Amino acid sequence: MSLATLLYKWFKETPSKTFLIDKNQSLTYEQVTREVVYVASNISPGDTVVHIMLNSLQSVINYLAIFWAGGKAVAVDPQTSAEDLKFILEDSNPDLIVTDEEIYKREYDILKSYQVIVNKRGKDVFTKPYEYREDEVGLVYYYAGIVGRTMQVLHSANRVELNSATLYNSIGLKEIRGILTVPLAHVLGNSVLGITLEAGGKLYIMSKFNVDEAIESINKYNINYLSTVPTVYDYLNNEEKRKVDSLELCVSSAAPLYPSTVNTFKSKYGKDIVQQYGFTEGLILTFQPKELSGVISIGKPLPGVEIKIVDDKGNENNEGELWVKAPWLMLGYKDREETARVFNEGWLRTGDLVKIDEKGLLYFRGVKKRMLKFKGYPIFPRDLEEILKTHPMVEDVKVIGEDAGNLGQQPVALVKVKEHKAGIEDELLNYVNSRVAFYKRLKKVYVVDRIERN
Repeated sequence: MSLATLLYKWFKETPSKTFLIDKNQSLTYEQVTREVVYVASNISPGDTVVHIMLNSLQSVINYLAIFWAGGKAVAVDPQTSAEDLKFILEDSNPDLIVTDEEIYKREYDILKSYQVIVNKRGKDVFTKPYEYREDEVGLVYYYAGIVGRTMQVLHSANRVELNSATLYNSIGLKEIRGILTVPLAHVLGNSVLGITLEAGGKLYIMSKFNVDEAIESINKYNINYLSTVPTVYDYLNNEEKRKVDSLELCVSSAAPLYPSTVNTFKSKYGKDIVQQYGFTEGLILTFQPKELSGVISIGKPLPGVEIKIVDDKGNENNEGELWVKAPWLMLGYKDREETARVFNEGWLRTGDLVKIDEKGLLYFRGVKKRMLKFKGYPIFPRDLEEILKTHPMVEDVKVIGEDAGNLGQQPVALVKVKEHKAGIEDELLNYVNSRVAFYKRLKKVYVVDRIERN
């Protein structure tokens, strides 16, 4: 099954039930399905379709239409711009790009060379959703966290749905009334949509996060499921005299969760926050049962997930690098050599450091891989280093993270230049930041005499 197959199921069983909502309108399962079919008529099986859209009803429709038609969805964060976007488009060579007016205008100079759909419907001819083969690529991400640079991560459309089904069956909620606060283009956003579809539930779509809109929609639509990044809980914690009584399950993912966030949320709203753990190559792999919400843990492996923890000497231990097996792991990278490096006899080496206790709960302890997290977004130092190396004044460079509190780490660059001149720091800062999305921007450039390598 794919996510489109789930949509078809509820179209047949509960066509008049509300599925998607935003601040302006709501759509039933039948209305969404009809719109999905219209868009899908522009896509042929096997087409590579880049999806780069801000969250919206149309964004979800276009996303599901790619699966309905049997395409290969290349999920691109809507903040991706300039050199980052150019690289992804040249690397993926899409047959089609689906986007919205805001992004099309913003990135026109790059997008104009491709076939682009901006809110185009298609033929009014109903077809059933495409049936993917088990190992057929249906979804591509560009956050290769284990490798530590931007490259294609290939997923089976059927395995993506299997991950959603397993997580849904583990969270303890039968009925889902969810809210999408994170980009659909990320593993977390995809899982929120997937769980909603597994339940035949309803989903409120936020285009850009706004705490007032979030609280109002939670209360208006009786939202019971919030799965988001820690920053959202911090925003909610800063509010005074607000209620979110309908929430039954509050999940944090994609970045470290701090005790202060958990404790404040509990005291202010009377709600526990539990965690789940996942990453681009592995999708969602663990979940913290609500009855074990008293500790800051990333939970236990989902059913079907095998784990082992390997220390620096290569021995299994209770603390070290997490290795995983699961039926929904990525098919691999586009680069076969990189794929071979991260798999060891079927085990995927995550690059994440964890500890396990006597109850089987896992605790996140850091990373071996070169990756930073800022506001839940992954940042690869190597990507920023490669951009800096193209500047004629740069001789050597190393990007590291500086603490940004509950937001994570912001990247800073240590640069050895060929010749020091006044204003070079600002010049290099602007050189990089004009080419990348907001969350990847360097906070500072430091000119140094030498670069220390570990």
